[in-house]
Amino acid sequence: MSRVAVLVAVAAAVLAAGCGSAIGDPLRVLPCTPSDGELDKQMVLMAQSVPTASAVPCMRAELDDWFLDDLDSWDGSTRIEFSRLIDQVALRIYLTRTCDRGGASETATDQPGTRRFDQRIRTASSYRDRRFYLLPGACVTYEFGLTGAGADEAAEDISRAIGFVSRDQLADQVHKYSGGLLQLDPGRPR
Repeated sequence: MSRVAVLVAVAAAVLAAGCGSAIGDPLRVLPCTPSDGELDKQMVLMAQSVPTASAVPCMRAELDDWFLDDLDSWDGSTRIEFSRLIDQVALRIYLTRTCDRGGASETATDQPGTRRFDQRIRTASSYRDRRFYLLPGACVTYEFGLTGAGADEAAEDISRAIGFVSRDQLADQVHKYSGGLLQLDPGRPR
């Protein structure tokens, strides 16, 4: 079976499964640790969109005042958009192979296995910081768009809730979910 056919089969199987929360639901999506027998189709598509990525973003905790608005994956990139009750698009996350960090400065990382760079873009009424996490084979960029009182705290809340699931863990989930019939990365030894 060709690589394209296997990728289409994985995507079709996962999409047919109807795995959980929908766009616009409170953040109970993209779980770092799925329940037994579950697989988040969006995480599989993220991993397939950037096949060099050693990990993809996931949610470690549920946040009732944050919502997943959009998640688009295509060849070489994924964009995730989150909103808050008072901010329309409060955070955009991009998963790409590489990124331009511009004037961002390296700082201590809060995500194991990554290097972190921050660019502060704040005014009296807004929090528009950019954050870059470099990991083997990928870059994850956070672009905040928060306003009003408590923007700093809201940014920290969502930052603590986001983690990364390794490609190997996700590959194991696909393998188990499909009863051993499918692989996240066909042709890669297990």
